[in-house]
Amino acid sequence: GTVARVTTGGVVPLGADAVVQVEDTELVSSTAQGEEDTIRILASVAPGTDIRPVGSDIAKGEVLLPAGSQLFAAELGLLASQGVSSVEVHSKPRIAIISTGNELVSSGTQLSSGQVRDSNTPALCHLVTEDGYHVSHITHLPDSLDHVVTGLKKALGEADIILTTGGVSMGECDYLKEALPLLGATVHFGRVHMKPGKPTTFASLPTGQLYFGLPGNPVSAMVTYKLFVLPALRVWEGREPGPSVMSVKLPETRVLDPRPEYVRAVYNNGAVYVTGGQCSSRLLSMRSANLLLKLPPQSDVLKTVERGSAVQAMIIGSL
Repeated sequence: GTVARVTTGGVVPLGADAVVQVEDTELVSSTAQGEEDTIRILASVAPGTDIRPVGSDIAKGEVLLPAGSQLFAAELGLLASQGVSSVEVHSKPRIAIISTGNELVSSGTQLSSGQVRDSNTPALCHLVTEDGYHVSHITHLPDSLDHVVTGLKKALGEADIILTTGGVSMGECDYLKEALPLLGATVHFGRVHMKPGKPTTFASLPTGQLYFGLPGNPVSAMVTYKLFVLPALRVWEGREPGPSVMSVKLPETRVLDPRPEYVRAVYNNGAVYVTGGQCSSRLLSMRSANLLLKLPPQSDVLKTVERGSAVQAMIIGSL
């Protein structure tokens, strides 16, 4: 019989119906020019071996990528393979992060009486960046209506979504809810029946920009970011809001709160454990946490959830 050399990815010569890998052949003789003249085939092959028929990778009319797909390495390679050099995409939102409160100082500052180091800004900046978004504006605003209005106006000029921490509760120095209508914002809710995160506030502006007022307690700020902000960021860029949820067994008996509660926990090699005290100011409860265990509110018939009960867990980190 006759054979012809073909490189990987090359067109199979007319009449050939199988490819034998070069390592399964032995050179018997060569021409004066050094080309193979006679070879011995050391392996038997069936018709069609190592041949990719035209259209076998992608059928005619097959959808390459459905709308809303994220573009990673494989998706970009797939588009390039079909000659697609550009596609329309959703733009990622620009995020502003604003801390509020006269008591806050930066992390490197020596504390005076009544002062608190700002942990929310670095924590939220990392969460936003970790989730693939860009922080375009960072500032701190003192407890003054004029400062709050001016600061929000500046942030709205540099970002699509505004995140503030603190200043949305019922205190006499909490000015954010008073400032929002002055900017033309519509407040959709200003309290949420949940623990932690009761003061969480959400508003929208006529420009399409969004505002999330997160609580000042650091755990509350991080939990409400995961529950409210991150799904909104995903929807903004055309993705499903999530979150990913799994069922786990409660590692300890828990007395229920009157509000639905999100308990911080760690999943490790099939085991689940709660991260200690769940006070909303205790950042240690978020350390290494990759789950939020959703517990139902207390009722007349349900006061506790027993150890070993199945509960829903929202995945907030790598498992």
